[in-house]
Amino acid sequence: MQPIALFHKLFLITCAILFSGQTLAKIVPTSTTELSQQSCRLDLYHLTKNEQQQFESNLQLALITENPLRQRYIALKTASSHRSGFENIGYYRSGQPVEIFTANWRKYKNQYSVSRLVVLGGTSDKQAFDVFTRLLKQDQGHIELKASNLSYRFTVRQQDLSDFQACIDQHYHK
Repeated sequence: MQPIALFHKLFLITCAILFSGQTLAKIVPTSTTELSQQSCRLDLYHLTKNEQQQFESNLQLALITENPLRQRYIALKTASSHRSGFENIGYYRSGQPVEIFTANWRKYKNQYSVSRLVVLGGTSDKQAFDVFTRLLKQDQGHIELKASNLSYRFTVRQQDLSDFQACIDQHYHK
């Protein structure tokens, strides 16, 4: 086959693949922010494919501040099938544990399970928030969490991380 004919054939196949409806991926965000004078919020989503081959979040972390009340915490949400009770969640860097957090999972209206993070052995939501956001900033939004023999990797969009950090700095580091 002539090089031009081969190139033309490959080009047509590539175009057919790129523009076929079944192969176009829906862009799903892995992080979002909600920022205001009242609250700074960064949501992180761990995505998996469901039976319909669509991405959905199977673990969501929400780093939340309530600025007028000077509250800050990390809320977690996952499927309602997740067991209730305490669970240690490791924050890993390069395959090594850096920090251990604890979550106390509870069912919420039989729709999903929710929890807040605290540092292992601690009781303060604020301390867990401060430690986690420091690690998140150091790792430039690329993190890995491990819990119950499962591994969750998150990649925060750089703009979301920058905007969230600016909101925190404005309200907490004056």
